[in-house]
Amino acid sequence: MYLLSRNRLTKLTEYLLPLAGVFLLQFFLAELLSIQTVRPDFLLIYVLYISIRRGSFVGVITGFILGMLADFAGVGSYFGLSSIVYVITGYLTGYLKGQYSRMIPFYFHLIWIGILLFSFFIFAYVRYQFLFVTDLPVFWGKWFLTAGYTFGFLGILQLVIPLKRVG
Repeated sequence: MYLLSRNRLTKLTEYLLPLAGVFLLQFFLAELLSIQTVRPDFLLIYVLYISIRRGSFVGVITGFILGMLADFAGVGSYFGLSSIVYVITGYLTGYLKGQYSRMIPFYFHLIWIGILLFSFFIFAYVRYQFLFVTDLPVFWGKWFLTAGYTFGFLGILQLVIPLKRVG
């Protein structure tokens, strides 16, 4: 008897190959695309898509794994920050699984945008805490630029793979 059946092996590669690909994309491409300290967060986009497709549990596990990989590889700025942000995003957006057809599309999109903005606020608050205390307009600028840069790539991805088709 095989240790891993063909079906399990297929499911394992279905999750691990895209996960590894997105991690490598973040590791190599995000540094090239960074503008000062602002860079796109491809891992957060992947957690969003996987959570809406598979639900909260898979989103939390994926977010934790990607966050730990990012922190161990030095892609993240503070150890554990990426994990907590991705876990929160995976948990909250996982509740949108299968909800696109049940709710008004405007609200569906407003909810996931709000969740991502909240996640970016957590990230920016911890990462730029000194700016939050000393220079609030610069802090909001960093938050807006960090979120906006990722939303730009997310908008391009929406043209190729819309979230309504995922969820």
